Amino acid sequence: MEPRPAALYPLILLISSTLATDIGAIDMYMDSYGTCQQSSFFEVHDEGYLVHAKGSGQPYQTMRCSLRFRAARDQQLCVKFNNFVIDDCSVNFKVFQESQPIDFARQPKEECLFRHYSCQDSPQIVCSTDRYLTLQLYKERIDAQGYSLLLQVVPKTMKNEIIMSLWMIVGVILGVVIVIVVLAVVIVLCCRKDKHHGRVLKKKNSKPRSGAQGRLLETGPEPSAPPLDSDVEMHHHILNSYGQFPNEPPPPYQPKPEPV
Repeated sequence: MEPRPAALYPLILLISSTLATDIGAIDMYMDSYGTCQQSSFFEVHDEGYLVHAKGSGQPYQTMRCSLRFRAARDQQLCVKFNNFVIDDCSVNFKVFQESQPIDFARQPKEECLFRHYSCQDSPQIVCSTDRYLTLQLYKERIDAQGYSLLLQVVPKTMKNEIIMSLWMIVGVILGVVIVIVVLAVVIVLCCRKDKHHGRVLKKKNSKPRSGAQGRLLETGPEPSAPPLDSDVEMHHHILNSYGQFPNEPPPPYQPKPEPV
């Protein structure tokens, strides 16, 4: 199969971009000096805008072009990149979310930068978090030619996004609560199991043993001889108490003889 001539590529690109975009969109050109000097918002309605940018090296082009868009109060803005080709890395495409009030006489501040694309990037779609969005094409050289962009700026209702965000927050909170409850139940069950195991061990240790050893623990050690009779015990008591004294009277007193 023979390759298609290079002259057909612009036609193919035009047909594909037309099919990929909504009919009725307003065309804008970021290489037009008059468009880039707009000092007010471009109000975005349902049909949206179709933004073109193609490096041709013409002297009437601008090095920096900023287009500011605004949607309705209950809408946000989305940029669909139908075609995004930057071969020259000195060309940059930036998306800003500027805070109010906006100074149209100045370029957007870098602190409001939302997205930054250049060579080797292939963005698909990006949406703002509010109703304002600023697109900027910045070229370090005015004669830069290695880029071709086709963007579609369309509004999007934020109600569904807000509802989805709320559901996501509720889901995260419920998930955290469920995890905490499960952990609490597991800890309680483990503690009860440990206490029950301790009681079983205590019962097992306090259980009397069987056989002779059990009887010995219950009744104490058995005597080695039979118990004595009560009279015999009293006799032994008397003997032990008074047996050291003689029963006969002592001999009469005799004085000691004097020494001769």
